[in-house]
Amino acid sequence: MIINATQTREQALLRAALKGEIARASDEQLEQTGVRDLAARLAESDLDTSQVRNLENLAYTTDKVSDITDLLKKLIGRDGARRRWAKDNVGQELIAALEALRSEADKIVKGIPDQLQGAVDADLPRRVHLELCREFIKHLVAEFLYKAARTRK
Repeated sequence: MIINATQTREQALLRAALKGEIARASDEQLEQTGVRDLAARLAESDLDTSQVRNLENLAYTTDKVSDITDLLKKLIGRDGARRRWAKDNVGQELIAALEALRSEADKIVKGIPDQLQGAVDADLPRRVHLELCREFIKHLVAEFLYKAARTRK
């Protein structure tokens, strides 16, 4: 398959547009979502830093949002004492928050200008959703570390 200069230009413009929209959505996550509340509740649990970092590492190494939610479900299920991920339903709320980002991803993809539609493929909403989840988890971990350091002094 031969890729012409127009396709390459469209793809570069699309990547730039998506990067900007994902950055905007990421900044809004701190203001509009309960990421700070979830982080504070996790900091009050018996979670240690490595458990939260493992979630972050998985988010940045996987190609599927379902891997992230499956890990959370497994961690919730293992928390029989309800002192970590299952405490006060915080893990379930995190899963719901990550799944809710799918609608934001769809909105971002639908907002792509007509002139760049040639560079859009059917997998784009999934990839944007994954990036939004990574951003959310990045904020969650930063807030968790900050709040845990203050709580556990």
